Amino acid sequence: MSPSPGQDSDLPYRVLQLRNDVDDLGVAIDSLPARLGDLSSSIDEIRSAVRHVQNRSADVEASSQELLATVKRLDARVEWLERNIRLQSSTAEVELDDVGTTVRELASVAEAGHVARAELLSPAVRSSLESAVQAHTEAVRAQVHHRDLALAASEVLAETSRHEGEHAAAIVQFREAVAARAQARARLHELAGPAVEAVAELEADDQQQIAVADVIAEGEHAWTELQTRLRARLAEAVGEGALLPAWYTAVLGPIPPARDTRTWMDVGTSLLSYRVTYGVSDPVVALGRPPGTEETARRRAWYAQLRRQFGELQR
Repeated sequence: MSPSPGQDSDLPYRVLQLRNDVDDLGVAIDSLPARLGDLSSSIDEIRSAVRHVQNRSADVEASSQELLATVKRLDARVEWLERNIRLQSSTAEVELDDVGTTVRELASVAEAGHVARAELLSPAVRSSLESAVQAHTEAVRAQVHHRDLALAASEVLAETSRHEGEHAAAIVQFREAVAARAQARARLHELAGPAVEAVAELEADDQQQIAVADVIAEGEHAWTELQTRLRARLAEAVGEGALLPAWYTAVLGPIPPARDTRTWMDVGTSLLSYRVTYGVSDPVVALGRPPGTEETARRRAWYAQLRRQFGELQR
């Protein structure tokens, strides 16, 4: 089959276009070595930059190790100086634990209040129980609502003939209301048990709140007074430059830091409160032995909080 005249006329143009494409490809190939050279140069620069960063990282790591070693040596020297001061100084170590009967009674009353409050339901638990009761109440309302809709549709069915439009619409409404009421009844049955249990727990908690209201109120007042007295005792010792006990300096240092002084005082006061409340008298370990499972949840939580705060202040 021979090509048509139209195809013959396009052939020179296509050949010319193909030659142009070949020429462009040749130019691109000629410039390829130069582009590869530029790319190689860029890669070399990137490698050089990476080596520089790696060297800087190594220098920083070495500096960090030296700084850490220096800090450890300073800590050891401070500990040595403090030990010698305690052995040689005529300044007596302040007895922060020697607080007297009144303060110990305040700590006992405060702890009784805290324990009584801890035995009550937390706001989150009460909210969850109240939600269970509310869900049951809403299910009751939904059942009554759909029952009323079914009754209203029944009245329309009774008063109209089956050929009227209102009669047909009432049939649909009646069926929908009956189905919705069945769903509401199932939901009501599902929520009844949890709602009854929730009501019983809430009522018991309400009665417990009334029973321990005075204990909690007295505990709050005693806690405020306890914190005020112990903070003043600590501030007086620090202000006079007294030698703080070893159990105190082991976790908080011999003097307040230049920054976060208030936090240091807050944690120190909490530490004193803990020792007074639980009768800790260990001369070296600030918090004494770790509380076991037989101890109250409050004591275990307080112990963990103080340990965390010690770590934060030592960073």
